[in-house]
Amino acid sequence: MGKYDSIKMVEIVKIEDPDSEGGLTLIFKGNKILKIKIVDGKLVSEFV
Repeated sequence: MGKYDSIKMVEIVKIEDPDSEGGLTLIFKGNKILKIKIVDGKLVSEFV
């Protein structure tokens, strides 16, 4: 889970549900953004 270490214990500022792509966007303090969506039946996440 090292991929998520940069947002561990960081405050969530805003949640967009659904976002413009139909997924979920979590915006953290320090302008860190995590987008979560379902692609081909699998949960996919990416930092923007």
